[in-house]
Amino acid sequence: MQRDLWIDIRLNKEHIDFLNEAISKENKKSLSEHLAGNISKSEIIEDKDNWFLKSVVKELSERLFYRDWDNFSKYHIEVEVGVPLPEFKMNRFWVNYQKKHEFNPIHDHNGLFSFVVFMKIPTHWKDQHALPISVNSNAPVASDFAFVWSEKDKESCTPYNIPLSSEDEGRMLFFPGWLQHMVYPFYECEEERITISGNIIIEDPNVNYYEEKKNMLKMMEYDVQQAKDELKQMK
Repeated sequence: MQRDLWIDIRLNKEHIDFLNEAISKENKKSLSEHLAGNISKSEIIEDKDNWFLKSVVKELSERLFYRDWDNFSKYHIEVEVGVPLPEFKMNRFWVNYQKKHEFNPIHDHNGLFSFVVFMKIPTHWKDQHALPISVNSNAPVASDFAFVWSEKDKESCTPYNIPLSSEDEGRMLFFPGWLQHMVYPFYECEEERITISGNIIIEDPNVNYYEEKKNMLKMMEYDVQQAKDELKQMK
């Protein structure tokens, strides 16, 4: 089991109040068409003044980033004095509303890191696992959140299920963006499950991203011209 792949924490009341205020805003833009979830509603929310990034996400990003020895060596040992460290930014922040029978299929996220915050869990995993569809199963998973990953030199994937109940409200899982995960459907409950997610990117102040993109565009234009010339020759 590689539970060190992610960070599992509990948010405090100040954090939860901030998130509740963010999702209470009206006229939020839908994000459903850009996400994998087979759920009723997903909406973009605002991290006003980057408060959640600064108070929670930045520290978690640094913890997970510098667990990798190569990152620690590059930015804290080999770096020259006065050279700024890379910065972590949240490039997408959204809320999911999940009704009974809806689900999030196995997927990963764009960016370096991602997270999920369980804001409202209206069911209890014990009741969900005791339903007729699950009670006689050797793998009861109704209403669970799950991570799935593969390990080197192993043919099978490793699943890690996280059963959820109202006791998990305010719980936050922070993980690499590549880490596959999914949410199973819940049943016999008319209330919505509410979760918040975000994607984290890294920006290195020592890299000129404008120049990089400009050079990439030039290369693409060159490839297009080459293809056009080849087509002319083929005629």
